[in-house]
Amino acid sequence: MARSRLLTLIEVVLRERGKPHSAKALVAEIQSEHPNLLRGRTPWKTVGARLAVDIRRNSATPFLRLGRGLYGLREWPGVAETHVPARQLNPLDEDILVVPKEEFLGLLGPSPARGLHDVDYVPLLSRSKTVARRDAEATEEYVQLIPSFVVLRGTEILSYKRTKKTPENRLHDTRSIVFGGHLQAEDIPELFADERAVVDAFLFRELLEELALNPSFERYLYAGMLYLTGTAFERQHAGIVFFLEVGEKTEATSLEPGYHSGLEFISCDKLVTSSVMEDRWSRVCITALGLNP
Repeated sequence: MARSRLLTLIEVVLRERGKPHSAKALVAEIQSEHPNLLRGRTPWKTVGARLAVDIRRNSATPFLRLGRGLYGLREWPGVAETHVPARQLNPLDEDILVVPKEEFLGLLGPSPARGLHDVDYVPLLSRSKTVARRDAEATEEYVQLIPSFVVLRGTEILSYKRTKKTPENRLHDTRSIVFGGHLQAEDIPELFADERAVVDAFLFRELLEELALNPSFERYLYAGMLYLTGTAFERQHAGIVFFLEVGEKTEATSLEPGYHSGLEFISCDKLVTSSVMEDRWSRVCITALGLNP
């Protein structure tokens, strides 16, 4: 993927100024030279999101974090990178992105043959709104959007066991192949929201906060929208499903071990007869991969 113009301009600003900048300070510098590039109410959120993703995913990134919300260049002498701890917010206290159910259903169309709907997630996200997660869980008025990732390593698929720390009691001690979580409203990039690369970076943040892949994934494919209607929980949630391919030597480590345990790559022939099949979202994804027994 070609490097974005925004990251190039950020690097130029930091190198010319020679000192750390916050995302807001970077926006001010860039807007002084390129007034039409950055627009919207909170452009610093997009700058921060772009930098965060590049620092975490790009082993050759020139950037590093020098403090919470403060960025610099690795080439500067005597600098030390700061690792900012993950958010500690109670998941049920989050503000998340949802789509009004009537609008969501209008985009779904007919039932798919393999379980995943052919729905473009970029315009879907443009229709989203912010709702407190506790409120969203108490109604079927909205559909909660869940970036969902299936990790493929040759003929194996990465699986895990959910712990009792997950908010939904129904999921305790179940196994799954679907990684991901709710979209936090505070992280949404208001700029370039129609650019697929920016939207993908936003969606993939959920995966990168849960799972470390070393080496990282080599390619990914959007597989479709997962939406079931058998239970109230299923009607309240929709998965934006991606299939990720990793190399044969890739190792996976949970970044949220309190929520995931027993990470294991399982061969496809064993997967379809394992307890993973009891998880309905996993089963749909397995069907979409053409792996049903």
